[in-house]
Amino acid sequence: MMNDKRPIAKLKTRYKLFYIFSVIALAVLFCINFGVIYTLIITPPDNPENMMQFVYLLMVTGFLILAAQALLIFTRLIALLGKDSKALEGMSEQLEQLSVYDDLTKVYNRYKFETVANRELENVTRYSSNLSGIMFDIDDFKVINETYGYRTGDKLLASLAQFVNGKLRKTDYVFRWRGGKFIILAPHTDIDKAAIVAEKLRQIVGHKLFGGKIRMSLSLGVIQAANDDSMETFLHRIQAALTGAKNKGKNCVVVGRDMEQVA
Repeated sequence: MMNDKRPIAKLKTRYKLFYIFSVIALAVLFCINFGVIYTLIITPPDNPENMMQFVYLLMVTGFLILAAQALLIFTRLIALLGKDSKALEGMSEQLEQLSVYDDLTKVYNRYKFETVANRELENVTRYSSNLSGIMFDIDDFKVINETYGYRTGDKLLASLAQFVNGKLRKTDYVFRWRGGKFIILAPHTDIDKAAIVAEKLRQIVGHKLFGGKIRMSLSLGVIQAANDDSMETFLHRIQAALTGAKNKGKNCVVVGRDMEQVA
């Protein structure tokens, strides 16, 4: 980084020196020009043409220096505009990330869920493509917070979110819903495959020690989107599946299809 900054610093120094010297040169030319013209007026020579040519030469030189100054200022202005443009792009990217990512866990937030879910549900209706959803919740997360503190609880949430995200396909989405609840959307995945994914997540999370000392368990509900599902019905069914897992004793997977068959 230091090696990259040195040429830039040298270039800035050269710009400053050139500008200072050009201003001094203009001042000198102005004084000489004034002196020559004053001499022509007070004591006109026998051959004023030579003196006028010298005056014109000084004027042309002055215009060239002014043009060089203008070019220098224009170049610096373009460079500054480029920096401002890059800064605005960076700010735009940061704002975009803030608008779609959960600040704590760094996975997608509920706003992003609505966008993705609406698009994928439309694909289900239009193209009859498969879409499965998994909602999971950390069992007794309130007890974890009370035992280890809310700061540790936040770290566990962030660690869990990234751990789960790393176990999924690149085409899957993980969203923070609220508290210790998360939703996974798995496009082009039927309910049987989603149930297998949910069970694997339950097992690997249950066997992992988070923070080197805390073991957690998950309750998971799995559903597959129907052709006539809206956002509301999809959420209602996936939350019902998760509630079924909680009522079943926690640390288990409940598939929405099985609940519908029982009903």
